Amino acid sequence: MDFPGLFLQYWSRPRKIGDLPSLANCKQCGVALPSSTFGELSDYCPTCRTAQPPMAKGRLVNELPRLAATAVTWPVATIILIAISVAVFAGMVATGISPVTPTSEQLLRWGANYGPSTLGGQYWQLISSSFLHIGVLHLAVNMLSLWVLGRMVEKFFGAFITAGLYLLTAVGAGLLTLSWDPVRVSAGASGAIFGLDGVLISVLYFGKLGLEPELVRRALGWVVKIALANLLFGLRGSIDNMAHLGGLVTGLAAGLFLARSFASPVEDRISHQTRVLAATTLVLLLLVFPVKHAKAFAIELDQAENALRHNDYKTAIIHFEKYTSSQPNNAGGHAGLAFAYQADQRVEDAVREYQRTLALQPDMTWAQLNLADLYAYQHKPTDAVALYKNCVGRAKLSATDYRWYGSALYDLQRYPEAEAELFESLSLDKNDPFAHELLASVYGKLGKTQDAKKERQLAADLSKGAN
Repeated sequence: MDFPGLFLQYWSRPRKIGDLPSLANCKQCGVALPSSTFGELSDYCPTCRTAQPPMAKGRLVNELPRLAATAVTWPVATIILIAISVAVFAGMVATGISPVTPTSEQLLRWGANYGPSTLGGQYWQLISSSFLHIGVLHLAVNMLSLWVLGRMVEKFFGAFITAGLYLLTAVGAGLLTLSWDPVRVSAGASGAIFGLDGVLISVLYFGKLGLEPELVRRALGWVVKIALANLLFGLRGSIDNMAHLGGLVTGLAAGLFLARSFASPVEDRISHQTRVLAATTLVLLLLVFPVKHAKAFAIELDQAENALRHNDYKTAIIHFEKYTSSQPNNAGGHAGLAFAYQADQRVEDAVREYQRTLALQPDMTWAQLNLADLYAYQHKPTDAVALYKNCVGRAKLSATDYRWYGSALYDLQRYPEAEAELFESLSLDKNDPFAHELLASVYGKLGKTQDAKKERQLAADLSKGAN
């Protein structure tokens, strides 16, 4: 039988209720919904749909039901996490730290993440740095984000799991920062906030939450936009995007396993989620060791700088040598080693390291000045004067710098210029016997006999007083 004949036979025979295609009914009034539509699918008929209040996008967090096995009315964990950050900031300001532009040294004292100290044994900085903020604007933006995302996460998992996720994603953020740039001072809650964002993305996408698809779709789109917007914004300045990425990846991974907990009975969810937290903790702890091994040079740098602060130049040299051997292209490391050599009176070694420093970073003026002083000490006046000229107007010269500058000009027999630089030296330190003695020599070459005699007497008197 051809197709038209079969079609006519089917529709001409007696019909039974079971033969008819089943139609969905309106949730509001029960009327049958159309079997096809050119518009958006809906569970309501057109009449009831117009009576339905639109989904309020500004209240998305409030629309989400509580899915946590230990749901509470108040977002306890979110409130506590925000309160800790605010209290830490208030404590910083109370101790005299600027509420707008705290320094790196101040942030380090309050527990910022910094490779040399964190990997040197102060591992708690991976967590403490997530409660520390670089100014009131930084704090306000992060706390607003935490208030929104934290409440969403807490509706899904409750207070205990939410707090654990915040801390663990903060650790993941800090570890990626250390892996990328271990000598960067890092602080802020944004890494952990990205972690909570990552958890929500995984849970909304993979979790069997039993929510309306439209609500899940809208929530997922919202958190993805937040993550992308903040990542793009972080490309504009000196923002720690590695912390953002580390927190996001940690949150995505943990959220992937947490999403499976919603397929379990309600009474089993908390134990499943706790096991995921425990496994995440173990993985992050194991990651600390390869990061520490790969970035061991950062610890050497910290020990070298600490030795310099205590004027222990020989110890500083040992650690700077280890640091520069693993980081040969780091100008700061060579400059530190050069300074330690100079302080330890190893002139040739200091000159070599300053030369390496300036080959890597030619505009480091303090290294230029120190190298110029050493050139003058070695009676290499041409090299010294060239560096001094480059620094004048770009750096503040000390009395010693001006004295060595005058010495180099004297060696070049440029006596009037030498006299001018020695005047500058004595204007900053009139009790320097070496500057007076050198000025006496300059006066002698210029034929100023009385002035030369006077300067020699001053030099002799100052030397006696020093003894």
